[in-house]
Parts: sequence; structure tokens; C-alpha cells
Amino acid sequence: MQGKFLHAIQIYQVLIEEYPDQTESYINLADIYHEFGLKESAQKILGLILERQPNNYELSLYFAQFLMQNKEWSKALKKLSSLSSEDPFVAYLTGYNYYMQNKPETAKLYFLRFIISDEEPELIHEAYLYLAKIEFELEHYKSALKYAKKAEIMYDDFWELYLIYAKIYYNMQMYTHSSESILEGIRLNPNETQLYKWAGKINLKLNNFIEAKKYFEIHIDLKENITSDDYIYLADACLNSGELKEALSFFDTAIKIEPGNNSAIQGKEKTNNLIKKQ
Repeated sequence: MQGKFLHAIQIYQVLIEEYPDQTESYINLADIYHEFGLKESAQKILGLILERQPNNYELSLYFAQFLMQNKEWSKALKKLSSLSSEDPFVAYLTGYNYYMQNKPETAKLYFLRFIISDEEPELIHEAYLYLAKIEFELEHYKSALKYAKKAEIMYDDFWELYLIYAKIYYNMQMYTHSSESILEGIRLNPNETQLYKWAGKINLKLNNFIEAKKYFEIHIDLKENITSDDYIYLADACLNSGELKEALSFFDTAIKIEPGNNSAIQGKEKTNNLIKKQ
């Protein structure tokens, strides 16, 4: 397979040398370099054709997406800013760029510009999904719910949408609705660890402590990098259900992971006091 790719590289290098204005050869060669993990070589090749065709709009747009794919957000934003501000797709990419840089207010502005366009419905509803996430982060829960419902038209079978619903309803203290949403998310993707964490948190609010414990245990079983907070959630479920010795064990585990975790230390102290009173 590697020999095949190396041969393709040689062919495209010849094509670029003999036909230096054919953009397809540069793009295909950049794709091969990228597949090999040679990101700098891919970027250099695309830079060469952009030097020859600086006014090639589609090529510039492709290069901006290439930079975003490689998480070079500042470079991508600079390239996007050189493109037409009237292009809806540029607005979408710019919004996504700012979202990935954790600049929700600016991302929101560009996504709102994009959704009034006549772009394909799937991309419009994807923008609604990002707007729901952004409004949730900004603690605008009613707006987040509005955009989530608009996204549902195209994303009614996407687990993350139901996680967003669950988090919104949770923060609006609508715990029954939150529970229904998280269960639908789990049905759609039973291997997604964060769904179980939220299922546990929701059941704590509903005083379903046995169920909460079950979900927190699944969350820990599925998760790769377990934190002290993960065990604190589990300990809290046990504490509330009266399983004091288990709660104490989980608080101890949390402290071993993070010795300075005040929540774990206070939880352990509270549990010890309850055990002494028995």
C-alpha cells in the first residue's frame, strides 16, 4: 500500500512540473501527504498553487478548510477573512472556527448570519445544533431549547442532540424531561460515556439513588481517563442511598486520585460522621 502511495506522489510531482496551473494535481498530492501525516508538506504544496492562483476563490476556500482540519485556527481565520463576507459558507466556517476557539459570542454571530441563507438544509440544521450548544454555554437555556428543537428536524436520531436536551432541561430544573432525553440518547448510543454521567446526575436530582449509582458505575467502566470527580459522583449516590461504607470507599479513591480535592475530603468527613452515629 505504501508503495502505491509513493508511486502516486511521484506521478503528481511530474504532473505539477509539466502542468503547473492544474489545481487538481496539487490538491490530490496534498491529500496524499496529509494521509501520510505529512501536514507541513501538504500545506506547502497548497501554498505553491495559491501563489500561482491567488485569486482562485474555490482554492482559497479549500485551503481554509484544510487549515481548520489541522486545527490551525488562526491561519484559517486569516484566510477566511480574505474571502467574501457575503458567502454563507464562509460565515458557517468562521462560526465553527470561533466555536472551536471557545469564543461562543462571536461564533453565535456568524452562525446566525449563516442560517438566514439558502444553503442546504442539513448544514443549516447543523448550525442550529451549534447554536443550541453555544446558548447552553452562555446559560441562555430557553434560546438553547429553541435552537435544539430546530436542529431536531434533521438530527432526531443523533445521540448528542438528546444530550443537549437533557443538559438544558436539567439546568431548567425540568428533571423528568431531562431523564426522558438522556434515555433516548443512551438508546441511540449505548457506548457514549458522558450520557451515563448525565443520567447519574439527573437521577440524583430525582432521588433515584440506586439508578444514579448504576449509571455512574457504567460511566466509570466506559471512561478511559477517570477523575476524582467521577468517584465523587458515585460516592454521593451511595451516600444518599445509605450505603455508607461504599460511599467512604469511593471518597477514598477520589482522594487518592486528587489528594487536594476538597469535595472528596468533606464528603469523606461527612460519611465518617454518619458511620459513627450508627
